[in-house]
Amino acid sequence: MDKYTYFILGILLGLGIAIYFWASREEKIENKIKLDRKIFSTEKLDKTMETVVERITNNINEVKRELTEEEKNEIIMQCYKEKFLL
Repeated sequence: MDKYTYFILGILLGLGIAIYFWASREEKIENKIKLDRKIFSTEKLDKTMETVVERITNNINEVKRELTEEEKNEIIMQCYKEKFLL
């Protein structure tokens, strides 16, 4: 009976360690995203990216297929020109 007890405790300990490292990794990724956004992003850029995502989503729904890279780049350039007046 002692063998099974230690076996089960070992499994629980292993699962606990795995969950701890997984949660720690997720937290590090979230902190990195927040820091990168704080350093590299602006309000104007965020609004432009939101517009790009909305337009790409609308186009996907209209044509009912995935867009090609060229189509996506075209949408990005249109939004960029509109928002940054180029």
